[in-house]
Amino acid sequence: MRIDFHTHLFPEKIAQRALAQLVENTRPYVSKYGEAVPHTDGTVAGLTASSRAAGLDISVVMPSATSPRPSQTINNFAAQVDALPGLRSFGSVHPHSPDAMAELERLASLGLKGIKLHPEYQGFFADSPESVAVVKKAASLGLWVLFHAGEDIGMPPPVHCTPAHAARLCEAVPQAKIILAHFGGYRLWAEVERMLPSLPVYLDTSFCLPNERGEWDRFARILRAAGPGRVLFGSDSPWGDQAQALSAAQEFLEAYGFSGEEQDAVLGGNAARILGLAPEK
Repeated sequence: MRIDFHTHLFPEKIAQRALAQLVENTRPYVSKYGEAVPHTDGTVAGLTASSRAAGLDISVVMPSATSPRPSQTINNFAAQVDALPGLRSFGSVHPHSPDAMAELERLASLGLKGIKLHPEYQGFFADSPESVAVVKKAASLGLWVLFHAGEDIGMPPPVHCTPAHAARLCEAVPQAKIILAHFGGYRLWAEVERMLPSLPVYLDTSFCLPNERGEWDRFARILRAAGPGRVLFGSDSPWGDQAQALSAAQEFLEAYGFSGEEQDAVLGGNAARILGLAPEK
């Protein structure tokens, strides 16, 4: 089974506007990161077509509640996406929202397996009291929490989720089920490599393998330190091309001598367990 654990889409009526705004956010940083180019139209149909063309069985959508206003609409849409063929979705809450705890209970009742938090766009540090409270509540409900980790190509410093922040969060909520996107911290990989052995977290590969080939040696060391059982393939679609990302992931895993079983775990087996599609080991 091949599963892309980190993708994005929007309701059809706002998808075009949302993509345009996100591209505009990245323009001040083109010299550092390059220009952001969406590879789908940001809709359900666009992601479904991309996923099928790439040979993926499932794409997992990661929404972000970017306003402290109630996030019922976001999570209702996530639940609809979660029921579609070939798609699954996490939900989201905003840590500054007064209804965050009640909404976590509600989205768990909808059957969603976890939430996405984006400290850059939501404006909080990953180890802040409000983040700890949300993660603790999520843990009590058995929910996974995926964090955008490291730099964001559309946001200025400071970075709100570094490996150090993640370490303090894990210490505060040791029972949490945490996934750090972008190989544990986009463009903070030396710190990730240094701190990873002490962090009980999963990582995803989103946006990294096709775009950061110069870091492949380090990525291989990080993957081995984490263990192939704690790494999830992701493309960051529409900001990454799914077919290109999957091809790069396969090339990377083969080039660095990961076994067929380890490759299958990274490319879908680990995600299947998180989604309840395969038994826990």
